[in-house]
Amino acid sequence: MDETHIYTIRCKFPVGELELGSIGNRLCLSLWPYSTHYEAVRRRLAKGFGATFVDGQWTDVLREAVEELRFNFFRAYDMNPLPLRTFGTELQQEVWRQVARIPVGSTVSYGELASLAGHPTAVRAVASAVGANALNLFIPCHRVLPADGSLGNYAGLPYCKYRLLRMEGVDIEYHRRVPYGHNCVE
Repeated sequence: MDETHIYTIRCKFPVGELELGSIGNRLCLSLWPYSTHYEAVRRRLAKGFGATFVDGQWTDVLREAVEELRFNFFRAYDMNPLPLRTFGTELQQEVWRQVARIPVGSTVSYGELASLAGHPTAVRAVASAVGANALNLFIPCHRVLPADGSLGNYAGLPYCKYRLLRMEGVDIEYHRRVPYGHNCVE
């Protein structure tokens, strides 16, 4: 399978447009194109995998990912596992493994996640690893919250995080104003 290209497509879902990408026969990207770190994540993946992006090109794993997302939106189910490929440091990889284990409808704090990842004093580094996640929804970083239980941030799209948590049955409040035309609308 081709390991020199990251094939991407964009699809609209109930909380906004999502870009999905695959390399070889594995999903490597699931990201909101309007997120604050979108371009940085794409650059990191291209460099890390030694691959170039081919936008608008469907693959079998991308079709499977879209089908899984369309079936699971508005349902409180864990998604069926898809073959994933991540690129990151050892710390990032361990954080992402732990995030992937957070059940639907549950949340953990960054401090709890740091302990689960074996780095209880590295809360800031763990928070940075969560922010570097290139596989939103498949590695459900929206389930990680600040210690005070507030919404916190989500790649610059906190309303998306709020909607995802509410769809999963998490009782959380949203206190920010969403500008008109925002990708995730009320």
